[in-house]
Amino acid sequence: MDPAPLYRRLPHGPHGMDREDVARHQRARLYGGMIESIAQRGYSRTTVAHVIGLAGVSRRAFYEQFANKQECFLATYDIVVARSRKLVLEAWSSERGWANRLHASCKSFLDDIVQEPKGAHLVLIDSLGIGCKARERLHLAGNAYERLVAAAFRVSPDTAPLPAIASRAIVGGVRHVVFSRIREDRVSELRTLTDELLDWVEAYRSPATTRLNAIALKKPPEIPPAPAAFLASDDKRARVLGSVVHLTLDEGYGELTDPQIAQFAGISTEAFHKQFSSKEECFLTVVDEFASEALQAVEAAIAPISSWSDAVPVAVSSFIEHIVSHPALLRMAFIDLFEVGPGMIGRMTKSIDRFTGMLADNGPEPRRAPEIASEAITGAVWDIISAYSSAERMRYLPCLSDHIAFVVLAPYIGPKVAIDTIEQARIGAGRRRSLVAAAQLAAPPVAQSEASSAAKTAGSGAKTVTKLASKTSAKTAAKAAKPAAKRASKATAKAAKAAKAAGKTPATPAAKSGTSQASQTATKATAKPEAKKSTAQAEQPARLPKRPASRSTPSPAGTSRSRPRPPK
Repeated sequence: MDPAPLYRRLPHGPHGMDREDVARHQRARLYGGMIESIAQRGYSRTTVAHVIGLAGVSRRAFYEQFANKQECFLATYDIVVARSRKLVLEAWSSERGWANRLHASCKSFLDDIVQEPKGAHLVLIDSLGIGCKARERLHLAGNAYERLVAAAFRVSPDTAPLPAIASRAIVGGVRHVVFSRIREDRVSELRTLTDELLDWVEAYRSPATTRLNAIALKKPPEIPPAPAAFLASDDKRARVLGSVVHLTLDEGYGELTDPQIAQFAGISTEAFHKQFSSKEECFLTVVDEFASEALQAVEAAIAPISSWSDAVPVAVSSFIEHIVSHPALLRMAFIDLFEVGPGMIGRMTKSIDRFTGMLADNGPEPRRAPEIASEAITGAVWDIISAYSSAERMRYLPCLSDHIAFVVLAPYIGPKVAIDTIEQARIGAGRRRSLVAAAQLAAPPVAQSEASSAAKTAGSGAKTVTKLASKTSAKTAAKAAKPAAKRASKATAKAAKAAKAAGKTPATPAAKSGTSQASQTATKATAKPEAKKSTAQAEQPARLPKRPASRSTPSPAGTSRSRPRPPK
């Protein structure tokens, strides 16, 4: 049954409207039809027939305006955002006095959502089901509102500016508060949150914020990639998770199928479904495991710190360093996640929510905006990290650690105390780096060489985990590696034994001084092949073998005479 049209059709024949007016009228009706159809059945089940039926226009008229359903949806998204911005600007212009204007703008924004919740639902929730275009539109809309916020606070009569990244944080925080209430069917609460949201914003305004830019990192630190522990084992579950990571990075999530993931992991499709019900569950498990490992790193970093406020800057730095050291997983959690479709709607901010929730659970009661501070901070932190999660920008995330710590701390302890705390944490971090550098310089050359070798090994392992194309597990590779000193010792012992069996003693500096020239020549001639052999064996550990060397006597070709073990 066709849906009843929301609008009356234009009359046939002469109606006093030119072609452009007719097209504009039809577009407006199609926007309304799209909003209503999405509200009734969601994006995936909405069809062009539903939209034109509600709009009261012909199919031909639809395709004269839009190429397909998605293009119509995105145009509707843009219209809803533009209308909301226009109402905010009109409310600002209708008042006198900076504080009154700010309050009127915020109230107008929230009241419009309460009065027209379907449009806000389309923008904040339904759009997340359309794939990567959702992320693009999300950031475009966020940028538009950031410019409004920044312009509003630039004309404030006092001398309390906002920090550099605060406009993005404010937009992300407000959006998350609205998103939560729309998703949980609590839209009516937004009418009473104007003062609470403005109180939260006020927590970030202080003359002391000028110091924040001075103490923050200016140059991105070098953070080498690191392996993910949950992908390092060789069991079926880890292989399947590794396969979905590798294939997502290579081909994109949208192109994956369950049999393709199973084949890459070297298991049957049935075995895959014993581990995960679908590729979506498998993908979301990767994101959850990534967040869990980041939280473990944070807990280890703040364990020795007793003060909550002192622990927050360390926790933020640890969290940022961990996610930046896993660039492939960071991309999956903040970019590729949008391709999952409607299944990601409840998971979009989950990784950040777990982090900020852990901090809030151990912290004091917020001084500012206690009703919404925690969830607003979650949205603010997520928005900042999401904006810097692309390959070309993620290296700058550590430079924002102090700004993110300020976003977390200011509503709890005030902006000035928050900046003092961050400054002390930055000084402490500098001292720790100096002590580590001094310890490395004071270490014996052998220890320095071992540390350098370990760092190189970790770096190569990180590349393997990031690409996840290697079939050899990290555990097997670790077993295969033998200390160079042990190999050299065994090689020397074998050389001495061979020389003794030949009736000669290997030449040594003492023997050279006490023997005749002929004896030395004979000894060298006897020991020369064995010495070469021992030298080659001593250097062999520099090349990481694929499997542990067999204990049986090696053949001339370098292969074992014993029966080889079957491959795994």
